[in-house]
Amino acid sequence: MNDQGEELLARVRAVLSDAGFEEIATGAEGVHLIRHARGVMVGWMPEELTRPRRRGPRRGRRPPAPAELPGLRHAFGLAMAAALRAAGLTVEARSDEWLLVVLDPTADAS
Repeated sequence: MNDQGEELLARVRAVLSDAGFEEIATGAEGVHLIRHARGVMVGWMPEELTRPRRRGPRRGRRPPAPAELPGLRHAFGLAMAAALRAAGLTVEARSDEWLLVVLDPTADAS
């Protein structure tokens, strides 16, 4: 990733952190940032949806999978996108699970 891409990655991290969204290490649950040729991909995997809670011997019932709660994932994505856009960044929805923060096409590429 070039200097402009590294600056964008740092800016996305700062904006999300200021808005209360902390980046999590690869493989863990939470907000993930991935470098992309056009900018930075931002995604979220909630801990509550990925780890079953054991409160007793309930058999035959499983916790909902992340894909089964699209409303929650969509709301979280809207909140992250709103924070990024409020900071002047350009955001594209890539799916219900990912946002793409793109490099400013009007920025000087030198």
